[in-house]
Amino acid sequence: MGYCSLSNPSTCLHYYQFLLKIFLLNFMLQSANTNNIDLHQLVFTTCSTQNQTYQNYDISKLSIVSSLFQEFLDKSLESKFFETYAGDENIAILGSFQCRNDLNYNQCHICTNKLIDMYNHFCGGRIPARVQLTGCYLDYKAEEEREISKLQILHKVCSEKRAKSRSFLEEMGYAFAEIESCGNGFCELSYGKVHVMTQCVGNLGGCDCGECVNKAVQIVHDECAYSLAGDVYLDGCYLSYNYDKYKISHGIDEGKGSGEGAQKLAAIVAGGIVATILLGVVFYFMKSWGKKDDGKL
Repeated sequence: MGYCSLSNPSTCLHYYQFLLKIFLLNFMLQSANTNNIDLHQLVFTTCSTQNQTYQNYDISKLSIVSSLFQEFLDKSLESKFFETYAGDENIAILGSFQCRNDLNYNQCHICTNKLIDMYNHFCGGRIPARVQLTGCYLDYKAEEEREISKLQILHKVCSEKRAKSRSFLEEMGYAFAEIESCGNGFCELSYGKVHVMTQCVGNLGGCDCGECVNKAVQIVHDECAYSLAGDVYLDGCYLSYNYDKYKISHGIDEGKGSGEGAQKLAAIVAGGIVATILLGVVFYFMKSWGKKDDGKL
């Protein structure tokens, strides 16, 4: 291979074209992989901004969290919900994870492993914390915080795009009536063009689960109005719906969401798009440079 320098622009052109092809191939493979594992899309994170209770026990805390991670990974191969206490004389943590009920155990295991990566990236050992992906979540809290109301809103997002069809409200009404009477911890159904899915925390009783789902439905009615899609996450359950297969891109193109992780994710995606555009511009000029160089020969 020739040496790339300003005195040898033709070799430089081939070299940079090769690097660009490698980059674009990698980018396309990552995009394809992301589309295939939509269950791993980050929805939101909530991480404590301070560690008042555990500030003197950071080493102990990290060790306990690490052991919980390993226990979660092991349990995810045989269970889709697991909750346990861990700690020592200085610290007590209630940790849990849950996968969507329609996932198999291998999918649950992969999703749980992704949760741990996201937790390390966004929360960095902080407690309390929650990381929610579309297919699973993990949650850590202090023992004394275990009695938090299951109806507390953790995250809500409504699509900015609104429905124009006259049948929208009618189909939504029937779908939500069915989901409220489902009676199971996990329920997924379609009515007309409306698709709805809901799931309660694994240890939530039937009556409490029904109350939580009813609360989520009411929030959608009150706050999402004619939005084509919406997600409502309470401490005890979540509800997700879409109309005519419209999808929400969490934290990227929907302006009514919340969650610090979603904002960071949007910045990462935006940076990747800018980098791709810049490389496209470089490729264009390098190609033009090569044509000019060929004309001189």
